[in-house]
Amino acid sequence: MQYNFFSSWYEKYYWRTGFKSRLYDRLTPESYLESMRKVVALLPDNPGQKIWDAGCGTGLLLFFLENAVKQGAVYYGSDLLSAGLSQARMRARDLSISDNRVVCVQSDITTALVFKENSLDVVAAHFSIYTIRENDKRQQALKNMYRVLKSGGLLIVCCPSKSYDAGKIIEESCELLRARRGLLQTAIKRMLFYPFTKGLGLSFIHKQLQSGQSMAYTREELTEELRCAGFEIGHSETIYASGAYLMCGHKVVVSG
Repeated sequence: MQYNFFSSWYEKYYWRTGFKSRLYDRLTPESYLESMRKVVALLPDNPGQKIWDAGCGTGLLLFFLENAVKQGAVYYGSDLLSAGLSQARMRARDLSISDNRVVCVQSDITTALVFKENSLDVVAAHFSIYTIRENDKRQQALKNMYRVLKSGGLLIVCCPSKSYDAGKIIEESCELLRARRGLLQTAIKRMLFYPFTKGLGLSFIHKQLQSGQSMAYTREELTEELRCAGFEIGHSETIYASGAYLMCGHKVVVSG
């Protein structure tokens, strides 16, 4: 009974506690950060673009968008939880990004439109829509993203696959760290941080995917969801130690 209570509490408050304490950021595996680098690398070369980070959490993507925002882009972050948005605002201040370049909004992406139709250049849904359990609500979220994009706009979505494997994500993260920061930093992460990353974070997500509380995709399933929302499919690749897909959806250019 005590275990069931803890399990239920942990499931209910996992995201809120992680965002508020910054535990989510501290335990983030390098492989996850690498997926954010891949998202940013796919952005159009447009200094004035408006970017919506849909389901932004603590605004971690803003760290990788720093140069783009300081050069004229506008970052819009939205999340269901206010705890993450508070951290996103603090991150913007820590990066010395002016307030008019970062807008954070608490909202549910499955309901009303967060922004005006045809007003944004890019939507990044980085490991967010998979947490929406109901198929119809997930589809509505994608349709909302389609509607707020300008003609020719870009959606970049990242979602776990059915090959999600916590152990492989940790191993890939260590390989990436060795290449970027050397053996010492890798050893520190492996021994002091990544056991908690795996036990408290990645394993929890794995259980959510296995139980159907969150959505694990095949490539065909993710492609079909984007197409049903109106998107034309562009670039697609496996990421996250082959445990997730990154896929681009394009809003058709309307002529005349």
